Amino acid sequence: MVNITTNISADITMNSKELEEVTSYKYLGATLSKYGISTAEVRIRIVMATAVEAIIRKKNKHVLMPS
Repeated sequence: MVNITTNISADITMNSKELEEVTSYKYLGATLSKYGISTAEVRIRIVMATAVEAIIRKKNKHVLMPS
């Protein structure tokens, strides 16, 4: 594993087995990247929120919602 801010490498073992370095992984439903941010995850959440907002607007046409 390499720390991107200091460029220091470290081997991490668990139960005498070296852990594999990955570029991203799921944690509590969110995809985290090697660099700590996931642009794809942010985009997915924006799309999901937009879809929910569209459903709410459709059901509440008579209610004014801020844009």
